[in-house]
Amino acid sequence: MKRFLCILLSISMAAAFISCSAGDNGNSNPDTTVPNDSDTLKPTDGTTIYYEPDDLPDNIDLGDEKIVILTVDGSSWKNEIFVEELTSEPVSDSVFNREKYVEDRLNVSIEPAMCEPGKYNETVSLQHASDDNNYQAFAARTVYFAPLVFDNILTDLYDLNYLDLSKPWWSDLFTDESEVAGHLFLATGSLALSINKFKYVIFYNKRLAESYKSAYPELEDIYSLVVDGKWTLDKLKELTEDIYEDVNGNSERDEEDVYGFGIVTDAPIDTVWSSFDMRILGKDEDGWFSIELNKDKVFSSLDMLVKLIHQSTGTFAQDGISMAPLEQKFASGSILFIEGMLMSAETSALRNMQDDYGMIPFPKYDVSQKEYYSYAWDQYISFSIPATNPNPDAAAAVLEAMASYSYRETVPIYLDIALKGKYMLDAKSRRMVDLIVDGFRIDSAWIYSRSTGGFGPSFRSAVHENTSNYASEYTKTTMMLNVAIKDLKKKHADNWADD
Repeated sequence: MKRFLCILLSISMAAAFISCSAGDNGNSNPDTTVPNDSDTLKPTDGTTIYYEPDDLPDNIDLGDEKIVILTVDGSSWKNEIFVEELTSEPVSDSVFNREKYVEDRLNVSIEPAMCEPGKYNETVSLQHASDDNNYQAFAARTVYFAPLVFDNILTDLYDLNYLDLSKPWWSDLFTDESEVAGHLFLATGSLALSINKFKYVIFYNKRLAESYKSAYPELEDIYSLVVDGKWTLDKLKELTEDIYEDVNGNSERDEEDVYGFGIVTDAPIDTVWSSFDMRILGKDEDGWFSIELNKDKVFSSLDMLVKLIHQSTGTFAQDGISMAPLEQKFASGSILFIEGMLMSAETSALRNMQDDYGMIPFPKYDVSQKEYYSYAWDQYISFSIPATNPNPDAAAAVLEAMASYSYRETVPIYLDIALKGKYMLDAKSRRMVDLIVDGFRIDSAWIYSRSTGGFGPSFRSAVHENTSNYASEYTKTTMMLNVAIKDLKKKHADNWADD
């Protein structure tokens, strides 16, 4: 009984928010009414996530089988898959309730096993080598885990009952790109909150936009730039390249000064591959990787980024990996625009920020590009099942039930209550979140960058180092990528020859 009371508590919280949001949107559609049955909970009007039931059998009974899910122990993934107790924090409580609900629904025991990020692949490989069944499912950082796809130690998800990868709680785009030669060993979607949290976005300071609008009138309504399709990288440069104030008067560009744009010149550079609609890899007729680079667009994009980051007075370029210093500087009110992640809105820096801020997608390549696309840091969680699991269908049923629950409840609570409701102060920014979430784009090169040598890192380095001669590196990296693809295909022929 206590378990279902917990579930009803989270549903009532979501229902209260949905009622308020419908009024805010001026929409009195009766379809937004929340039924009593938790399986038919609908999220807030206007989100990108809609109700749909899963097709798991009503009478499914796993006989109290224990399913241990090995997941990552790290702050970036904290409380994503498991939560120890209720805390009255809506998202965390939804994760807690999800486990209890699925346990009751399937008559199964779900247990977490936490693993340090750096030891995850070793732990998985050791289980396979010893033919153990310690862990029945894996929840791993995609980019680091993906090489194990080629070690013949994972179960082909296409062969399992209960997993319905056509359902909206699984990312069909990721499924298409993760598939190799007709086999699928990794899947992700609503069960991984990190796939949304890690999406890159642009934040802007509304007070600074107001103060500079006389010189740049378009700053008065930045959302219109987005809606009208005019929000491009060139437009970002135009609006920020001359915004610089030597606040401390020392005639040096430093962290105390005011800037138009701020960026960390590491992983955030990768955003342009999705946001500019550039592919690295496609698929050949055998379902294997093939190079699909547009050389002219790659070089044009490199030139645009170099000019924005290294040749604009108004750009504050931060070295290193951590985004925290840039988030702190933005929160202090000294940068007009920064590139951050959706999860940046959850940081103490932005939560305690005195100025109002807005959120918009990363810019397009040019005005002819029809859509805005989003890139997610490649360490979001994806799921797989070990080949040593003697009953993989049971693990598949658990993942399906958890994912469908997340789709109907956990993700809407995160987007509508936690992110939009708590951290976004205006309705237009909340609608921008939907645009960002809908725009997710990825290709195989990012999922399997550790196996192919990757192309993105060389491009990122070229931008960071302000290189003047990328042609030779481009040629070298393309050749290495081609060799890696051929080697992987040969290994595939050995691993899956009997399929």
